[in-house]
Amino acid sequence: MPSTKTILSLHISAGNDCENIVETLESKLQEIDKPLRKRIISCAIELLQNNSIHNKSNRIDISVIESNGCIKLKTARKLDEISANYLNNKIQEINNISVVNLKVLFKKNLSSENLEQGTGNGLILCRLKSDSDIETRFSDKTFEINLTFNR
Repeated sequence: MPSTKTILSLHISAGNDCENIVETLESKLQEIDKPLRKRIISCAIELLQNNSIHNKSNRIDISVIESNGCIKLKTARKLDEISANYLNNKIQEINNISVVNLKVLFKKNLSSENLEQGTGNGLILCRLKSDSDIETRFSDKTFEINLTFNR
């Protein structure tokens, strides 16, 4: 039978102080080797930032779970169906691009003179730092983003 262990569970209100969140992530994830912990924290921060920019009136729930030799970073936030479909389509576009091409796109976005919001680099970074495609689920007005990291 597979074992599952919840390492972290946070409910972060809109407008919460990010500095305290980083400290909490660091302390709660101490049992994870530092290189992997840094990747997980980096992705968690990107997803927090994405929520605070595009969905600032709603909280985000973050959990880190160990299961079957992998670490899963799970986030959930309330979204309307139109926003959920838009975000899901962006994520599926990212999932359909090879890692090599994602790295090229990430660098291109960084060097772009157009500093418009919404380049998708936060989600691209999450895909590059995780060890699989970004998984999504939308149910009952809750949009989930799940990342898997190999131990």
